[in-house]
Amino acid sequence: MKIMELPLDTAVSRFFDEAERNGLERRQGQVEMSQEIAQAIMNKSSLIVEAEVGIGKSIAYLVPIVQQFFRDRRQVVIATSTIALQEQLERDVHNVLKMIGVKAKVEVAKGMKNYICLREARKHRKENEEFAALFELALHGVQRKSALSVTDRAWDKVCINSVGQKCDDCKYRGRCEYLQMRERIRCNDSIVICNQNMLVSHLLNMESGRGIFKGNLSTIVVDEAHNLESKFRYAFTNSFSQREISREIMKVTSNRKNTMSRLIIETIKMIDTFFNFLKNDISQQQAAADADMKTFYYRPSLEIKKLILKLRSNMKEIEMRTNRRLHSLQTLRDSENNANLVWLSNEHGVRINVCRKDIRRDIGRLLFSSSRSTILTSATLTSQNSGTLKDRYSYFMDSLGCPDDICISEPKKSPYNYDEHSMMYVSNKLPCPKRYNRNRYRQEAVAEIVRLLKITHGKTLILFTAKDDRDYVFGQLTSAGLPYKIMIQSSDSSQEQRLENFRKNVDSVILGTGTYWEGINVEGESLSQVIIFKLPFPVPEPIMEYKMSKAECPLLEVAVPEMVIKLKQGAGRLIRNAGDKGIVSILDPRASSRIKTAYREDALSSLPENNTTENITELKRFWRKIREENNNE
Repeated sequence: MKIMELPLDTAVSRFFDEAERNGLERRQGQVEMSQEIAQAIMNKSSLIVEAEVGIGKSIAYLVPIVQQFFRDRRQVVIATSTIALQEQLERDVHNVLKMIGVKAKVEVAKGMKNYICLREARKHRKENEEFAALFELALHGVQRKSALSVTDRAWDKVCINSVGQKCDDCKYRGRCEYLQMRERIRCNDSIVICNQNMLVSHLLNMESGRGIFKGNLSTIVVDEAHNLESKFRYAFTNSFSQREISREIMKVTSNRKNTMSRLIIETIKMIDTFFNFLKNDISQQQAAADADMKTFYYRPSLEIKKLILKLRSNMKEIEMRTNRRLHSLQTLRDSENNANLVWLSNEHGVRINVCRKDIRRDIGRLLFSSSRSTILTSATLTSQNSGTLKDRYSYFMDSLGCPDDICISEPKKSPYNYDEHSMMYVSNKLPCPKRYNRNRYRQEAVAEIVRLLKITHGKTLILFTAKDDRDYVFGQLTSAGLPYKIMIQSSDSSQEQRLENFRKNVDSVILGTGTYWEGINVEGESLSQVIIFKLPFPVPEPIMEYKMSKAECPLLEVAVPEMVIKLKQGAGRLIRNAGDKGIVSILDPRASSRIKTAYREDALSSLPENNTTENITELKRFWRKIREENNNE
């Protein structure tokens, strides 16, 4: 195929025709999606398209953007959310290039935490044999974490992210893979596969001429685009920790410690008092919450407000006496501005965070441009299954400040046979989950889980919105003498091994929260049932509360769309290929016909499982039928 001699849409059609003749399965949704993207690129317009599992969305967008790359030879950027997806996309790009019969430069641009710092590795090489071996390998060009066998604890000491990008005077600049990668993507026309954080950083810095990629990008593709708003929110946020503010003060006063010792000591003590208050308040908020909180309210008492005033006064005096600006002081000032949103986080120590409340216009301005196409795709972009096409995408579009003239595509439905291969069970027996009856809900939910596990004989992923619920159920199941291996999500380096054990132990059960709602891909019999412990409504927290404060109907305009998107992600763990079969079970009675909620129909109709029951006997019959079919195959 002479790709440059045909219009892009014609070349795309020709590609799929030839691919089908060569044995590639033709998926109509994939072809339609690819044609729509080709049209958007030709018109220099932007496009939003939801593509369910099985569509093959990566091939759908790679075919037109690769072919367009050879027409205008301008850099293309594909941004996704995980390293695993980056690596899969790299393989897919090379497959598409091979099928077209062309070659192109493909760069996989990972974040700093994925590359070793040679200077730091050299510093630690005498500590033990592991660090010595790391340094030797790194000197010979093996500098990515994925290519090295190393513990997370050791890696945290030597990766570039651990020390920041302090590279200007580094003698290893010429041998650093990270810096070499950054130079290549800044200078060369290539197909770049990066994470979403890197893309957002580029868009923010591009206006000042400090962009990571080339300035004349041809096309941007964002996969797993439902995560993009949070990446922008993070990028627009100023924050500091106790350590950072103390270090900043010590740095600016380093030459005047003798004359300012009293002021420095007093200021550091106030910082300690301030952050001890924040730590205690976070602990109180965590204890009172019935779901996991990622962000926490900033709610200083009158006493703490007085302390902050005194702290600000001291920091202002430090600025005046040193003639140096304290960035943390400005952030403290911004925290009292009503135009800003202020919250606390505690992922890696307590941080105070400040960001403008409404950033949608800024996101839209940066993300969309008349000089290029921006393609946004994911399996979970629509939040309702009724109304106009724009209504179905409205929550996602509003969150990113999408322009009115953006193209939106009819969602591409999965080609998998959900009607015959899956059933959704909604329990109608449990009490409605409320804070006051949490223990009762848990107890009755455990009994229901045991009944459901007996049907599939384990082979189950159980998803939770709260670690406390997960740990309680894990304790109950492990002590129940069940004939299945019961496993629980881990936050350490053994996580991948745990998932591999789940795959291999066919009758096992694994419990998880957070990333497990969208970060697990287990094909085959090992995952035959997904149990949703509670409907994943967003927990009350500062960012979500702000969104809800701007809505006429907070429940239906914000809380339900957020819940539906996450529910789709969780239920989507079940069917990962055409041969997968199983059950999605929702324990929460708010999804049942017993409690006629205003959102029940939207929630259930958003899932691909049309075969629904509230009768566990009917569920058992369905599973027996599935087992018989499997035995006869």
